[in-house]
Amino acid sequence: MEKLKTGIEGLDTLLYGGIPKGRACLIAGEPGTGKTLFSLQFLLEGLQEGQRAIYITIDEKPEHLISDALALGWDLRPYLESGTFQILDVTGYFSTSDIGDNEGINVTQIIKDIVEFVQKNKADRLAIDPIAPLVFTGHGTSQVVAYIRRLIFMLESEASCTTLLTSYVPVGSEKISHHGIEEFAASGIILLRLTQMNQKYIRTIRVRKMRGTRIDLSEYSFEILPQRGLVLRQPVS
Repeated sequence: MEKLKTGIEGLDTLLYGGIPKGRACLIAGEPGTGKTLFSLQFLLEGLQEGQRAIYITIDEKPEHLISDALALGWDLRPYLESGTFQILDVTGYFSTSDIGDNEGINVTQIIKDIVEFVQKNKADRLAIDPIAPLVFTGHGTSQVVAYIRRLIFMLESEASCTTLLTSYVPVGSEKISHHGIEEFAASGIILLRLTQMNQKYIRTIRVRKMRGTRIDLSEYSFEILPQRGLVLRQPVS
């Protein structure tokens, strides 16, 4: 199976080469664990390899994303100017409703528009940050699971790109994703956590699952460093 390198030092070793090409992977974690930076680092790795990438933002303005990346030492502007990198702001779809409450919003149409945008731009890598607003609320579990599976199937089959879906996990929760069911449809799950050790908090990462490839299930600490982004350190005992 062909794999795409994440660009994150140490992670591709845990994945035995990277994320399987064409699959959708859920990046889950509490606020401040580095989900957005993880996604940007994955896209940037592809851009540096000559691939095309799209970042879909639902709750952050593109200019903030660009400035935050620049503060870390990543200049996205040349890729934006060349057209190899696109930032799609879909917050306008939710202008009449609170994020996370999509009653009255045609979420299916949003997904259709996203897939068409990805196809038009021939993207190799895609990040949707976060996925929660694109999930129906107020429906039964079986309906939501069926919808999420259809969403991920469309991204994997029709869009034909490798996708990262970020998911917010409430602080202190044992859930893996915002709704507690997104993980059942994703091909892979990578968990980012804040863990207390020796009276201080550290960031940790663990590959929970990845279909179609061997994985190392160990939990590792990681740092976020200028220019380098997420860098894995030692296993957490």
